[in-house]
Amino acid sequence: MMQTRNRERGFTLIEVMVALAILAVVAVAASRASSAYLLSVDRLRTQTLAHFVAQNTAADLRMQKTPITGNQSKQVTEQGRNWQTTIRAADSISPAVKTVTIAVAPIDNGQVGSVASELNILLINDQQAIGTVTLPQQAAP
Repeated sequence: MMQTRNRERGFTLIEVMVALAILAVVAVAASRASSAYLLSVDRLRTQTLAHFVAQNTAADLRMQKTPITGNQSKQVTEQGRNWQTTIRAADSISPAVKTVTIAVAPIDNGQVGSVASELNILLINDQQAIGTVTLPQQAAP
């Protein structure tokens, strides 16, 4: 008569440790992926809010109808945050038209961050004559 041994079935300690190691690697990878996702969402939210601030600044400039020269910089509180807006005006093809660039950067803990949005607009000064533009004549072929 042959005697059979009762052997309990289950996982060995090595198998459990390998499974835990794999689980730990997956958990770290998932954590990094979710962290990168949250940073990306925060960056896109900041860019969107900064663009709203730039559009509001452009609307204010159009309503004020005051001539803009050189560079202007100011801090504003909009969209629940503090922002640094920089307005740069440059001449264009006519003295009555200015090319204006509005750059908006967030202010966090008193520090101005990098520019999150930039908007280019044209402003017309109604007080100044538009003038004429003379284009060079081309020689007939």
